[in-house]
Amino acid sequence: MVKETYPGLLPMQIAKHYGFPLQYTGKEQSIAIISLGGEINMDELKKDFQAMRVPMPDIKVVLVEPESITTEQNQMPSGETHLDVEVIGSICPEAKITIYRGPNPSGLAAAVKKAVADKNSVISISWGASEISSDHNSEMESVLENAIKEGVTVCVSAGDGGSSDSRNVADADGKAHVGYPASSHHVLACGGTELLMKNGERSEVVWNNSNIGRGATGGGVSQLFGLPSWQSSAGIKIPSINTGKIGRVIPDVAGLAAGGDWKIYQSDKAVLIGGTSAVAPLWASLIALINEARAESGKSQLGFVNERLYDLAANGDLFTDITIGNNKSAPNYPGYDATSGFDACSGWGTPIGSKLFEALTKLE
Repeated sequence: MVKETYPGLLPMQIAKHYGFPLQYTGKEQSIAIISLGGEINMDELKKDFQAMRVPMPDIKVVLVEPESITTEQNQMPSGETHLDVEVIGSICPEAKITIYRGPNPSGLAAAVKKAVADKNSVISISWGASEISSDHNSEMESVLENAIKEGVTVCVSAGDGGSSDSRNVADADGKAHVGYPASSHHVLACGGTELLMKNGERSEVVWNNSNIGRGATGGGVSQLFGLPSWQSSAGIKIPSINTGKIGRVIPDVAGLAAGGDWKIYQSDKAVLIGGTSAVAPLWASLIALINEARAESGKSQLGFVNERLYDLAANGDLFTDITIGNNKSAPNYPGYDATSGFDACSGWGTPIGSKLFEALTKLE
């Protein structure tokens, strides 16, 4: 019998699940978290880290365009930011973590711009919108292009609305869509998996809990951006299920995302949570650990990693290939299936941490 299983693992347990190099701690690394949510209570965060038995990292909050942050936004939930900071703070406890909090939704580009200007080496973004509703692409693209010039790795969640990029399929237009900024050529797009239990053994498959109203991984083919050279060089040519045209495919990589896979703390209480919002900070953490090791060897930080990552992935055993599942928002909704190799549900798959760490650390 096959059944879904939601283990409620702490961030460090998930890092161990993927074989992250936990002898490293993010020392001397600067990691930015973009937040468009509610106000952050640092005393509460301190208690939450204590509950996880993790030392409180060096965390500060920078307000971006504070005059545009409304009272209503201050009263919004801050669970999204809690998830990001508790993932990164657990895996990289010695890193300098800065939360850049801007107005929702207009402050995304400004927050990322400030994070780049402040010389963070890695940025984690768990926010976005469907490409068809994004109206800040020109500004954001300029900011992300500058991040590449400054050697910054930007990790972005692929979204939780499945192939429609809508959490409520009844509101969708019957077509497949991907989210932005995940679809940008300038970011590492992070999709989601979940665990199934069969005959007492766990296997990882595409995250799709749409049947119970609990989301599915974003993924598919961009309508805004053509196929980047590093996907073309890897032989990736997945046609849009809408038009048959070839374009930028997301996600690039994946990690556990089902609601209940992750356990964090809020207000000193355990909370089971998930979403690709957990996968972006997971990958940001891994990049920071690799940057720490590279610094020890006198090498530069990874910066924009996609070109080299795709080259390595196409020629090496660095990922666990996810071959089961789909991201259809409903059984008959247009979407994408997992396949052997790269696909539009899980990208290259989930990281084999030790091998990926070694390969990316060795790069000149």
